[in-house]
Amino acid sequence: MMDIEAKDKLSTAIAEASKAGEREARKRDIEKGLAVVDAILSSTDAEFASRQFILGKVLEFGIGRNPWKNMAGWIRHQNTSTFGLMQIPTEFADFLVHLARLDIRTAVEIGVFSGASSYLICAVLQRANPDVEYVMVDIEDKLIGFDAFAKRLNLRKMVPATSHHCVGQEYDFVFIDADHSYRGVKNDWLNVGRHARKAVAFHDIHAHEYDAKEGGVVRAWNEVKAALVSDHMVLEFAHNPVRWMGLGLAIRQG
Repeated sequence: MMDIEAKDKLSTAIAEASKAGEREARKRDIEKGLAVVDAILSSTDAEFASRQFILGKVLEFGIGRNPWKNMAGWIRHQNTSTFGLMQIPTEFADFLVHLARLDIRTAVEIGVFSGASSYLICAVLQRANPDVEYVMVDIEDKLIGFDAFAKRLNLRKMVPATSHHCVGQEYDFVFIDADHSYRGVKNDWLNVGRHARKAVAFHDIHAHEYDAKEGGVVRAWNEVKAALVSDHMVLEFAHNPVRWMGLGLAIRQG
């Protein structure tokens, strides 16, 4: 039988091998993501206007490895590492197609986690407008591959920070994906989202797992969209058979 010391050494070796494997997988997934960014930035006008092209690049970028059963239909497009999008690919692609038409020059994402969504959004906005600036805000630095992506994209990191640090600033586009409690989402909306000059977006508009947090994102989004429908085009991207995740986008009219 294996003694305790030997078991501990084996457990340590397995853990170290797992970490090394994740690092190598992450490196490959970052390189793949950079190739996708390059392809978007160098795309022809016809390609860039094509929903199929954008969806293809989203699928190539890949979904971060995850155990979610609602992602089972997209398992072919999961990355080997945890780096990647955390979104139904068709939802994200349709969201990007609409953003690409808005001539956005300044943008901020509140809550960026690994940065994957930021990199893809910025690539699309930068292809549409080379002078765009994309600000990434989060309370802690969990960004993956930031330095590599920042060599290609007009990214600016504000970490650690929250939407409170953006008070008084106005952006063409605001993407809210930070604290998923009702009060957290509402604070981000009041601090910066409501001042968006062209469009504001919310992630997880159908994430009922946060309902216990005073209604979470679902309640906050429902209140915001009800307030905006008179002067905004309000769109929801929700493609899962069961209401889950989803993206909400409100585009200012007039």
